[in-house]
Amino acid sequence: MREIEGIEKVVAYLQPHMADIEARFHAENESYINLMNRPHDIIGRLLKYHLVVEHYLERFLAEHYGIENIRAAKLGFFNKVELLPSRASSAAFVKPGILKLNSLRNQVGHNLGADISFDDLGPINGVLDVARPGVGFQAPIEAIEAFTTVACTWLIVPPKELHKRPVRRMPSTLCV
Repeated sequence: MREIEGIEKVVAYLQPHMADIEARFHAENESYINLMNRPHDIIGRLLKYHLVVEHYLERFLAEHYGIENIRAAKLGFFNKVELLPSRASSAAFVKPGILKLNSLRNQVGHNLGADISFDDLGPINGVLDVARPGVGFQAPIEAIEAFTTVACTWLIVPPKELHKRPVRRMPSTLCV
C-alpha cells in the first residue's frame, strides 16, 4: 500500500475527534439513504405529466400561431405557457393550471423532500371543479393526472376545415 506523507500527523490530530466524525458520518449517511429511498413514483409521474402537457402545448402554439418549428425558438416551458391566450380561448381556461403544474414540477424537481398536497394544486383544483365535478381523488397526483387529460384536451386545435363549419342550432324539440 502506498503511504501518504504526513498521514500519521493527520490521524493523530483527528483521533480525539473520531467519535464526533463518525457520528456525523452516520447522520449524513442516514440522511442520504432517506433521500435515496423516497418513493420516486410521484416524481416520475409528475415529470411525465409535465412532458405530455408540454407536447400538447407545443402543438397548440405551432398551430395557433402558425409556427413551423416551435422547438427552434428554444423557449422554456414557462415562456411557452406565457404565449397561451389569456382569454377567449379554450387554452385560457387551463393556462393557470398549466403554470401551477410547472411550479409543482419545479418544486419536486429541485427538492427531493417536497410533498404535494391538495392545497398546493390551486388552479388545478379550479379546472377540475368545472371539468370533473364531483370526482374525488385519493391523492394529489391523481388530481394532477386528471388535470393533464383535461389540459391536453383543451389544447387541441381543431383542424381548419372544422373552423369554417357553420354552427347549427339545436332543434327546438331537443331544447329544454
